[in-house]
Amino acid sequence: MKKTFKEKAVSKAAGLSRKHKFMKPFIFLVLITVLGVYNVIKYFGGNGKKYVSIGFVFVFFLLCSSFTNADAMKEGEVYLSSASGVNIYEDSIPLNEETVQDVSEFVQLTNDTPEDEYTSDESAALSDSDMFSLDDFLMSYTLTDTPGNKSEGGKGFSKDDWSLILVNKTHPIPDDYEVKLTVIKGNMRCDERAVDPLRSMLNAANSKGISLYVCSPYRDNDRQVMLFNRRIDQYMANGKSYLEAFKTASKDVIIPGCSEHQLGLAFDIVCSYHSTLDWEFGDTEAGKWLQEHCAEYGFILRYPKGKESITGIVYEPWHFRYVGVEAAKYIMDKGITLEELWEDF
Repeated sequence: MKKTFKEKAVSKAAGLSRKHKFMKPFIFLVLITVLGVYNVIKYFGGNGKKYVSIGFVFVFFLLCSSFTNADAMKEGEVYLSSASGVNIYEDSIPLNEETVQDVSEFVQLTNDTPEDEYTSDESAALSDSDMFSLDDFLMSYTLTDTPGNKSEGGKGFSKDDWSLILVNKTHPIPDDYEVKLTVIKGNMRCDERAVDPLRSMLNAANSKGISLYVCSPYRDNDRQVMLFNRRIDQYMANGKSYLEAFKTASKDVIIPGCSEHQLGLAFDIVCSYHSTLDWEFGDTEAGKWLQEHCAEYGFILRYPKGKESITGIVYEPWHFRYVGVEAAKYIMDKGITLEELWEDF
């Protein structure tokens, strides 16, 4: 009777063990390994069709899933593909002619913070070259202790005042608006009519032991475009679509042409011990002093907490806007925004 493979293997191993007794453990190990491999091959060989079928089914589902965009299949959303290859959702932003124009005019897509967190666009600690302080005014100006520009006197204010121009997402800077700039330090500029009130406010804070630093005063359109594009890139890098990134970015970086910094009347202010543009600045001694006394010099906290739905911008305790003393006192005393003041008009 013909011997099986197992019987031949065992017989061969027994013969080798008798001849080479000192190699018996090694021979036994090889025999176990060979028989094990043989049994595995024999098992799959006898059930080959079943496992081949299972393999085909697995590969089929794997290939199908690779073509599925789960993020684009949310209920109620229409998945589109833009010409630039960026995926957009039809319900992210109302798609009208005005929106399309804004996008094409102001935003150039590139492939360049945390998801769904609105933060300042320049939240990193600022260097000395990015800021100016009271000392910089001392180089060029003679300080006075008088509060801000009170040219309005007791005459009140009106919507025709140059300092009350409303600029936001729905009220872009007029094409014929002329910015009256003056140099403060290096390439840092602002509206020349806001210099004296700003200097007076810095001086008053300094007399209380608070060293204020002003950063990011006037921005030209090119810089605003760069900041806005950079924020869009960050949100898109976190997985947002083009219009989602545009919509979210516009909550913490103003759309170019709609930023008060382009007027030269807005100032981001920090202090010597807190040089980061973040929400915590509002809790510092400097932040509290500014909110309490800014109106005395014609400034308002432009984007207060709790008014996001009105201003369209998140709380920015560092962003102050010059509007004139009497208008500033009216706004700050009533706890309203510049938008709400214009509604009163």
